[in-house]
Amino acid sequence: MVRKLIFLLPFILFFGALQAQQVKASIDSSTIRIGEQITYAFQVEADSKDLVIFPEGQTFSPLEVIESYKIDTSFSGAKMNLIKRYGLTQFDSGSYTIPRQLVTINQQPFYTDSIAVEVNNVQVDTTKQGLYDIKDIVVVEPASSKIWSYLLYFLLVALIIGAFLYFIIRRNRKKAEAERKLPPFEQALFSLKKLDEEYKEPSRGIDQHIVTKAYYSKLTEIIRRYLDEEVYDRSMESTSAELIEKLLQEKQQGKIDLSKETILKLDQILKRADLSKFARMSPGTGQTEADRIVAEEIVKETKEAIPAPSEEELMRDAAYREALAKRRKRRLIITSIVGIFTIVILATGVLVAVKGFDFVKDNFIGHPSKDLLEGEWVRSEYGYPPVIISTPRILERNEIPIPDSLRTQMDMSTFTYGSLIDQFYIVVNNTKYGGDQEADLEKATQGFISTLEASGAKNLLVKSEEYTTPEGTKGLRVYGSGDFPDALNSDKYSPGAYEMLLFTAPGVLQQILVAWRDEDKYAVEMASRIINSVELQKTVPTDVK
Repeated sequence: MVRKLIFLLPFILFFGALQAQQVKASIDSSTIRIGEQITYAFQVEADSKDLVIFPEGQTFSPLEVIESYKIDTSFSGAKMNLIKRYGLTQFDSGSYTIPRQLVTINQQPFYTDSIAVEVNNVQVDTTKQGLYDIKDIVVVEPASSKIWSYLLYFLLVALIIGAFLYFIIRRNRKKAEAERKLPPFEQALFSLKKLDEEYKEPSRGIDQHIVTKAYYSKLTEIIRRYLDEEVYDRSMESTSAELIEKLLQEKQQGKIDLSKETILKLDQILKRADLSKFARMSPGTGQTEADRIVAEEIVKETKEAIPAPSEEELMRDAAYREALAKRRKRRLIITSIVGIFTIVILATGVLVAVKGFDFVKDNFIGHPSKDLLEGEWVRSEYGYPPVIISTPRILERNEIPIPDSLRTQMDMSTFTYGSLIDQFYIVVNNTKYGGDQEADLEKATQGFISTLEASGAKNLLVKSEEYTTPEGTKGLRVYGSGDFPDALNSDKYSPGAYEMLLFTAPGVLQQILVAWRDEDKYAVEMASRIINSVELQKTVPTDVK
């Protein structure tokens, strides 16, 4: 809506007058000795609403700036008086000239006069000057770039996440390997074989009873563990008599087809083991080897006596194992995600505590205007006569409807980025009309304000002043603040600001508009960069060859 009306009032007189401003510069002494400080002071008298920008950096060369003092401000009615001081010095004797300095008031340049300064040598009487030892060399650590500190921080976080993932994956693999152990029957035979290897050589210097007791303890534990997993799940904690009685019950109930002879053999082994452990009785020669053979026979006969699992049981067991594997994998994924999320939250909290929330949000989450400001800008020409301007994105041409009554009298070309309801808005407009008259920029400004209000803006504060581009083209600068409608809710408003440049020539009106929201801290710098880049290319008469 703004684009349809904002540039249709381009017709008639001249510029508004620039309010008077005064800029003076002085120094407190024109003669100093080497290393002494002089104070360079600006005195500026301007309107209380004017924007005044003083020099920054080493603009006073060949003198060096050693300190820039705060601005002293005083008011007298609608006027304000500003005093800005700089501490300057020079470490070589000679005659120097402080060059002209630029003070900008509402982007209008003001230059001071150059000032001569004499720097004299310091007379030193070496006969009265005390001598001192040369000081030792002080090692100064080189300053490191901030980007390395960020990289180290993220590397540390990545190492913590990597260590966490390694730990939980390794633990998960150990659990899976533990669950993939040998079946009970194979495990029992393997344990018996390992028992043979462990007690194959006679133990010298050790009481034989202790060796026999340990041997029978392990032998009966192997048999009990196998029965615990395959026949009776309380075999490990049952007494010898309770275990034998339970096996006889299982045989009578037909749950296992184990012979009574085998059960009696097991009973004898268990009794000998109990006598060895509690009564310190040692079996006869060769009895331990015989019991080892009998134990293996008991395990094998028990394996044959156990009914084979049905197909349904096998399928149920396979389904259980598959479900267990899926549950383990799901638990690993959930643990990894929760752990990584927790580490990232803690790392972000530390960064917020050190750098602040806005720093983290703008640099890591992202900020649209920051991305525009720090991205690659484009410098292009728009319209004819061309307006040369630098923008963060290429402006798009927009066709603005023109009433038929004006279509034959003017030619308008408009280029935009965004809109008034967006966070950032740029417009470049060229209007050519018949005749040699120049547009009345004050009336064009009034039309601009009316169009903004018609588009939803309200509470507009308007200020205007004369403006001159770097190449010397004069125009009008209109700027101020207001409340702009929200993109998602037209009933909601947010405070914003705008700045507009208007230029006129015979038969031509050129306008550049930038609008933004107050909460966008990057927009002010971006708008200033756009406005300061404006350059108008002068047209060449068609009869010049």
